Amino acid sequence: MENKKTYHILSLSGGKDSTALAFFMRENMPEIFEKLELVFYDTGCDLPETYDYLNKIEVFLNKEITKVKPEKSFDHIFHTSFLIPAPHRRYCTIELKVKPSWQFIYKRIKNTGEGIFNFYIGIRADEAWRKGISPKTDKEKELINPKYPFVEQNITKQDVEKILTDNGIFYPDYYKWRERNGCYFCFYQKPIDWINLYEHHPDLYKKAMYYEETGRTSYGKIFRWCNYGTLREMIKKENIEKIKNLSALKSKQQDRKTPKLIDLI
Repeated sequence: MENKKTYHILSLSGGKDSTALAFFMRENMPEIFEKLELVFYDTGCDLPETYDYLNKIEVFLNKEITKVKPEKSFDHIFHTSFLIPAPHRRYCTIELKVKPSWQFIYKRIKNTGEGIFNFYIGIRADEAWRKGISPKTDKEKELINPKYPFVEQNITKQDVEKILTDNGIFYPDYYKWRERNGCYFCFYQKPIDWINLYEHHPDLYKKAMYYEETGRTSYGKIFRWCNYGTLREMIKKENIEKIKNLSALKSKQQDRKTPKLIDLI
């Protein structure tokens, strides 16, 4: 192992945690940060705000982000099978992120010889149950060494917020209207996220609508991105109003369950 070149990779998602980890490492792990390579696996399906945030990260850290694209775009994959990604069929993750990540690793090895890849992952201490990178085969275990600095240093969501605030980069703009980063058509979105997508990026909403209406499930049935209804149905005026009212009600109920700091004091 001593003769193998060691690579230090931080996979950026364009979200708050992986971004905060980059700033944390610059401050607390400077010797590694100097060698650290920031990598973004570009699905081509992320929100415009994500790409804007990545540009901002490059400026703030004065470090270029390597953007790795899949060999085949989502459009190409979709129009080959017309199968829509779903929770039980997450081929989008495999084809647009997992495979490109391994291609990136093997290409680097081919160019420079054998190596060990330290992958730094922004999973926080308060979500240590989440799965990060899990090498399965002996070859993968030989190549990949997952690192979780936030878990090791007991960094929580509150700490992440402080890191982003202290460094002046704050959250990505999509958090103003969306709870999660990722593809604009992510099937894990709530109905209100779909409505917000329609209002903020109607062109992307229409593309998602096209996929929904053109695609099929593995059983040949009509696919719906959201259990509430089809995307075309959801943007009817009365449905937009219902979804917004329901979301506001749930938010109030959640506020009642979660005690405010002033009340605790």
